[in-house]
Amino acid sequence: MDKRIAELESRMAAIEQRLGALEGVAQVETKYEQVGSEPSLDSGFVGNASSHIGRVLLIFGGAYLLRAITDFQFVPVAVGILMGASYAVFWLLLAWRKGRIDAQRAKAAFYGCTSVLLLLPLLVEAINRFELLSGAQGVLALTAYCALALAVAGTQNLRSIGWLVIAGGIGTAVAVLVVAQEAILVATFLLLLGLASLWVVYWRQWMGPQWLGALGANVGVGALIVFSRSEQWTMSPEMPVIFATVLLLTYLISFAMQSHVRGRNVGMFETMQALAGVGIAFGAAILGARSGQVSLASVGTLATVLGIGSYALAFSAKTRAIRSQNFYYYSTLGLVLVVGGSAMVAPPLFAAVFWSLLAMIMAWGSGRLGWVSLSLQSTVLLLAAGVGSGILTTGAHALTGDATAWPTLYISHVGIALTTVICLFIPVAQHSDRWGTMAGLPQLLVLALSVWEVGGLMVLFLGPLLAGVGHAEPNLAALAALRTAILAASSVTLALSSRHKRWPEARWLVYPVLVLVAIKLFVEDFPNGQPATLFVALAFVGGALLLVARLLNRGETATR
Repeated sequence: MDKRIAELESRMAAIEQRLGALEGVAQVETKYEQVGSEPSLDSGFVGNASSHIGRVLLIFGGAYLLRAITDFQFVPVAVGILMGASYAVFWLLLAWRKGRIDAQRAKAAFYGCTSVLLLLPLLVEAINRFELLSGAQGVLALTAYCALALAVAGTQNLRSIGWLVIAGGIGTAVAVLVVAQEAILVATFLLLLGLASLWVVYWRQWMGPQWLGALGANVGVGALIVFSRSEQWTMSPEMPVIFATVLLLTYLISFAMQSHVRGRNVGMFETMQALAGVGIAFGAAILGARSGQVSLASVGTLATVLGIGSYALAFSAKTRAIRSQNFYYYSTLGLVLVVGGSAMVAPPLFAAVFWSLLAMIMAWGSGRLGWVSLSLQSTVLLLAAGVGSGILTTGAHALTGDATAWPTLYISHVGIALTTVICLFIPVAQHSDRWGTMAGLPQLLVLALSVWEVGGLMVLFLGPLLAGVGHAEPNLAALAALRTAILAASSVTLALSSRHKRWPEARWLVYPVLVLVAIKLFVEDFPNGQPATLFVALAFVGGALLLVARLLNRGETATR
C-alpha cells in the first residue's frame, strides 16, 4: 500500500512538472537546490589557490624563457623586448576575457596581476639597461599600458588589478624619473593616473584606490616644485605653478561632477584632496613669486574665482535645500579659496576690509536663513580680517606689550574693530538641532574678538595720554592701572550683555577675563604699581567682581 502511494505521488509530481513546462512557468527551486547552487569554499578562490599559483609560475617561466632567448641572442634585443611586452599584454587580454565569466573571475585576477608584474619591470629595463626606449617613449608606453590595464579592471570590476596597476604605475614612474630625468612627463603621467583611479572608483564604487592615485599625483607635482628650486634640474618656475593649478582644477571639477551631476555626496577623500590641492597650488605660487617669475595676482584671481564657484555650488537649489555634507564642503572650500585668493590679489589691509564686509554679509545671511554655518563663516572672516589688518597683534601689544615700543594707531584698525562690533548687533542664527550647544560658539568668538580689539584700541589711544607710553620713560604704574581698568570694565560689559537674548554666550567670557585680570595684578600691577595706581586698579577689580556677581545672578533669576 505504501509503495503504491509513493508511486502515485511521484506520478503526480511528474504531471505537475509537465503542466508547468507547457504553461511556461519557471521551475521554483527547492530549498536543497538553492543551497546546492551556492558556491562552496572548495570551488572558490581559496580552494583553487594552488592551481592559480601554479598557472602564475608557468606564466613567469614562459617569461624567463623569452628572456633567455634574448640573452643568448637567438633574436635581437628589440625583438625580444617586443615579444616580452606582447606576452604580458596577452595575459592582460586573457584576464579581460576570463573576467566576463563569473566562475573564472579569480583566474582573471591572477592573469591580470601577473601581466602587470611582467610588463612594468620590463619597461624600466627597456629604458635603463637596454636603452631601447627614451624616457619620453617609456612614459608614453607606461601610460598606454596603465590605461589598458585600468580599462580591463574597470570593465570587469577586478579591483585587485586596479590596486596593482595604480601602485605599480607610481613605482615605475618614480623609477623612470630617476633613470631618465623626465620630471614633467612623469608628473603628467602621475596626474592622469590619479584622475583615472578617481573615476574608476566613482564608477565601480571601490574603496581606497583613489587615495593611492591622489598621493601619486600630489607627490609628482610636489616633486616639480622641489626640482624647480634646484640647479640640477632645468625647469622654468612657471611649470610647477601650471601643474599645481591643473591638479587643483581637475580634481575640483571631478568632485563637482560627482556631487552635482551624478548626485553623490562628497566624503573624507574629497575634503583631504581639496585641502592638499589648495596647499600645493598656493605653495607653488608663493615660491614662484619669490623667484620673480610668477605673478601672485593671477593665481589669486583664479583662486578667488574658484571660491566664488564653490559658493555657487554650495548655494545651488538642491544643495541648499538638503544642506547635507555637500553644502558644508563647498561653502568651506569657497571660504578658504576666497580668503587665500584675495590675500594674494590685494594688499593685506584692503583684503582685511573686504573680509570684514563679507563677514557682515554672512552674518546677515545667517539671521535671514537661520543657518549657524554662515555665522561661523562670518566669525572666521572677522578673525582673518583681524590678523590681516594687524589689529590683533596691535591689541595684544597694547594690552600686554612693552611700553617703550608703542604701536601706531591706524584708522583702518578702528574700522575693523567697528565692523566686529557691528556683526554683534546683526541678528544671527544661534539655535540649531544640528549644532546643539555648539550653535552659540560663533557669537562667543566674536565677543572675544570684540573685547580684544576694542580694549586694545582703548589702551592704545589712552596710553600716550595717561601714561606717556612711546617715550623714553613711560609711567609703567599708570599703564598697568589703565590696562587693568579696561579689562575689568570689559568683564562688566560682558556680564551686562549676557542678560540680553542676543548675547547669552557672553557670560562664558566673564570669569575668564577676570582670571586674566587677577593674574595681571600679580605679574604687572604689584611689581610696577604705586599706591595711587594700585588703589585705582584694585577698586576697578573689586567693583567689577561685585557687579559681575550681581548681574549674572539676576540673569539666572530672570531665565528661571
